[in-house]
Amino acid sequence: MARVTPCGADAAPVWVLLGARHGDNQQLLAIADALGVPYRTVPLRFRVAAGLPPILLGASRLSWRSKDTAALQPPWPRVVLAAGRRSVPAARWIRRQSGERTRLVHVNRPWAPLSWFDLIVTTPQYALPEQANVLMHRLPFMQPQQPIDVPLPLALQPYAARMPRPWTLVMVGGNSRPFVFDKEAAVGLAHLVNAQVRTHGGSAWVLGSPRTPATAMEVLAGSLDVPSHVVRWGEGENPYAALRQRAQRIIVTTDSASMLTEALLTGRPVVPFALPRQPDWRWSLATAWRVAATRRPTSMVARSFDILQGLGLLSSLRDLALLHRALEAAGAFDGSGRVLDMARQEREITLARIHALIARY
Repeated sequence: MARVTPCGADAAPVWVLLGARHGDNQQLLAIADALGVPYRTVPLRFRVAAGLPPILLGASRLSWRSKDTAALQPPWPRVVLAAGRRSVPAARWIRRQSGERTRLVHVNRPWAPLSWFDLIVTTPQYALPEQANVLMHRLPFMQPQQPIDVPLPLALQPYAARMPRPWTLVMVGGNSRPFVFDKEAAVGLAHLVNAQVRTHGGSAWVLGSPRTPATAMEVLAGSLDVPSHVVRWGEGENPYAALRQRAQRIIVTTDSASMLTEALLTGRPVVPFALPRQPDWRWSLATAWRVAATRRPTSMVARSFDILQGLGLLSSLRDLALLHRALEAAGAFDGSGRVLDMARQEREITLARIHALIARY
């Protein structure tokens, strides 16, 4: 790690804009750590105006502030790393203060004109168009598991002693538009866990998450008929890191790209469980528009989609099915371990592109 404090006297060539989404922040920090250069974190707080499209806010400070105003002083960074629509005005404001010299790197999708950014690092679920400044990878940027042993929490060690090996880790997500984890999905997941344990032997550890509905978790627990132990979110110390190291295979629900990536980066066989969809009208409209534009790229529908997307007024809402298909086509779920090589190569490409921007300042 090469972080400097927000008010440090040393110039940091990279600034990381931290927002409200934990997953976005973790991905930004993983990139910054891997760059191997000093960087500064700038936590952002958002005002009501942050709900407006970035194209209307421009490079203003109307929609955001930083709790550490002393951090927003020269020397300005060579590169800003940011994620999420609400961070876009802050990144552009910093670039304006630098005399337009600061390069902007955005992770995932910006909901803003793509031409504003020097590099956009994204994955298939956002369905961004192919452009020179869009770097499309199959996995989010995450570092692989560290070899440091993480012990199981003491409270779970008596259960572990009675759990036959090999262990199957079941990572349970929850409701995340358009996915829902309801009672029917809980029964289906239990059937998959039962079948996997019967086929491969051993037992299952079932871990909930902050988004896992309590009622669905109870149905899941009651539908398991193989040796298992269920850990609900908030029950004592979280055993997630320890079990990721010790499980021989993983079952993961398909509502979270980061959770799926963490499972794949263990290098062990991963079985995805598709949650049912209950899309709202907005998701259905945007997705249908994108699909129609893809099928007829020269049509008025496609041209209108491209124009509005170019202005940042329209974006394909997250469709994790696109990510799953890309990973399946790449053989990510076959347990061969080649997904680790794929992830490493993608990380190296991302870092090389950002280092090139740093050098161009």
